[in-house]
Amino acid sequence: MSKILELREKRAKAWDAAKAFLDAKRGADGMLSEEDTATYDKMEQDVMNLGKEIERLERQAAIDV
Repeated sequence: MSKILELREKRAKAWDAAKAFLDAKRGADGMLSEEDTATYDKMEQDVMNLGKEIERLERQAAIDV
């Protein structure tokens, strides 16, 4: 179960970093540059992937019980 908690903390930190990046990189028009969009998309995908791994581990834990 500690692996799940570790991944949840990692996901929370990654999400906070992605939101901070987004806030810092928005231009005066509220938009991101093409390069910053690609970087943010990668950060967001990493958060989603962590979420999927957490779900897998939670399902495994439920089946193991």
